[in-house]
Amino acid sequence: MNRTTAAMTAGILLALTGCTSSSDDAKPKAAPSPAASTPEYTAADCRALLERSYEADAPSDVSAHPECAHLPHDQYIELASSVIAGHKDDIINDASNEIAWDQAWDATPTEQQEVVCDRLITDGTDIVGQELADAAAEPSGDEADMAAYFLDEKC
Repeated sequence: MNRTTAAMTAGILLALTGCTSSSDDAKPKAAPSPAASTPEYTAADCRALLERSYEADAPSDVSAHPECAHLPHDQYIELASSVIAGHKDDIINDASNEIAWDQAWDATPTEQQEVVCDRLITDGTDIVGQELADAAAEPSGDEADMAAYFLDEKC
């Protein structure tokens, strides 16, 4: 499990950091315009943007966004790493769930998989997820997430 978590974390970190090799110090700075009123962003603003990106399930490199562009590359990396570290339990839980869901899917006959996919496409993840919860001896509460995973990854 640690190898999976490390790989996922590394992948997310790579997505967040991008592939740039130039530093912000090497870029020419434009002279500030006295008439223009531009907001001054802090590291907290950048962290908030990284959190929003993570929460929207779309972590990406936001270093060029105004909230983060002023930060040195090392500080940006530190902020991105702290956001990921703050969600490590979620990342581990998601990976654990996906492993179990993959095993359940792989143990399901192909014909049944096709029926599940047809139902997911027709009725949606909420309805199918609720039916899975109703049919389970001990519902986990993650059935709608499992249905969404099947629709996104398996169908």
